[in-house]
Amino acid sequence: MSMQGMPLTKWMRILNAVVLGATFWACTGKNTAGTSEESEGLYAVKDLEVAGVTQKGPFVKGSAVTVRGIDCQTMKPTDEIFEGTVKSDKGDFAIGGVTLKSSCAIFEVTGRYLNELSGKESSEQMTLRVLTDLKNRKTVNVNILTHLEYDRLKSLVVGKKMTLAEAKVQAEREVLAAFDVAATATEFEDMNILEPGSDNAALLAVSVLMQADADVAEVAERTDKAAASLARNGLWDDAEAKKEIADWALGAEASGELEAIRRNIKGWSDAGVAPSFENIVENFGEAAGRNPYLNPEVEYDSLVDVRDGRVYSVMKIGGQVWMAENLDYFDTVAVPGLRDSSWCYDNNSAKCAEAGRLYTWSVARAAVCPDGWHLPDTTEWNALIAAAGGSSAAASALKSPAGWDDGNGTNSSGFSAVAVGERYRSGSFDSEGLKAYMWSADNDPEDNQSAYGILIGSDDSVTLKSFPLANGFAVRCVMD
Repeated sequence: MSMQGMPLTKWMRILNAVVLGATFWACTGKNTAGTSEESEGLYAVKDLEVAGVTQKGPFVKGSAVTVRGIDCQTMKPTDEIFEGTVKSDKGDFAIGGVTLKSSCAIFEVTGRYLNELSGKESSEQMTLRVLTDLKNRKTVNVNILTHLEYDRLKSLVVGKKMTLAEAKVQAEREVLAAFDVAATATEFEDMNILEPGSDNAALLAVSVLMQADADVAEVAERTDKAAASLARNGLWDDAEAKKEIADWALGAEASGELEAIRRNIKGWSDAGVAPSFENIVENFGEAAGRNPYLNPEVEYDSLVDVRDGRVYSVMKIGGQVWMAENLDYFDTVAVPGLRDSSWCYDNNSAKCAEAGRLYTWSVARAAVCPDGWHLPDTTEWNALIAAAGGSSAAASALKSPAGWDDGNGTNSSGFSAVAVGERYRSGSFDSEGLKAYMWSADNDPEDNQSAYGILIGSDDSVTLKSFPLANGFAVRCVMD
């Protein structure tokens, strides 16, 4: 029968069926994360069930958990979103059907949590995140360590073109070093404060330290500021916050707070045990005042610069006594030329406090070293390189154990070279985290606008070469 001869009611039924069918397929197509009609090759992760625990202390039942896709190379979030909730006050969750075009994902938890110090539910909500690769993973834990490394991971992947796996190795080492903890064998998203083991103890200790004597808003602010600092250069440079936490840590054992935390964790744990976190907390209290660039295995002496009262660590390498920190002298009354011939990196005064000033060659040679000390010449620099193992090994032996984006040094010499970068004579700054530039006292006999300096690179090279006099470099002084 032709359409013209078909009864109107029957024709309308057919038309409605076609429209409804088209609507169904259109709606199904919008849910791109998990449609069975898409080809298998389109997805890096398909129909995956991911479980884990969410912990500051454990997040309480009903806390929101979100999984969102993110491009593994560009670190741009996608519109692939999956939602769930924490199932119990143990902080546990499970989300099924996770389907992603890229295997990387952001897990985020928002809710109240059980406070390790008080043992009670927090009065306000907190948000923690983790950035992970689900290619070979079905379990993802969200905790304070994963949150602290989150922004650093994105910075290393996007800025340094690392893979996420490479970035995690570096970022996890840097985050733990900020709390004076050695690198662990366990990835952060596999750690659990309710299970025994030294790596879980590190997580619990850091979680406790960030909580130290603070309410939820203060903990969140403290944690986010630390994460932002780590993202910039792999260092936690908030001296005020670290001192505040260290002061609490030094008294926590005597006050009984560490024992209370242990009781709380044992009460929450199915096994009734708590990892041995106390020594890490106490060590942070004792170590917070240490310079993160120095080698804790080396015995340093001290130099007090009587001009401004600044104290520098010094030590003997070979037959010479060197400053183990970059100079930070800036008395523009005594040395007026310093005003226009020295700078903090990026003109940020915090950089000077952290890693010293950058000086032009002329003012460095003439005026800045303390009495009894001088700017080293090329002979003295070469003697240092030889004492540190020669040109093939010296860079790693001289480089500090923190602050190098592409690989910290062993600092076995104790010299503690900082990747403070340089200031170009044009006025721009460059190479922070990548290179250490330090002046020599010798000018270049073939170019009266240049002088020699030592360059230590992130590729573990160390060389003496000629640079423009108007560049801003760090200064290390050697004893007369």
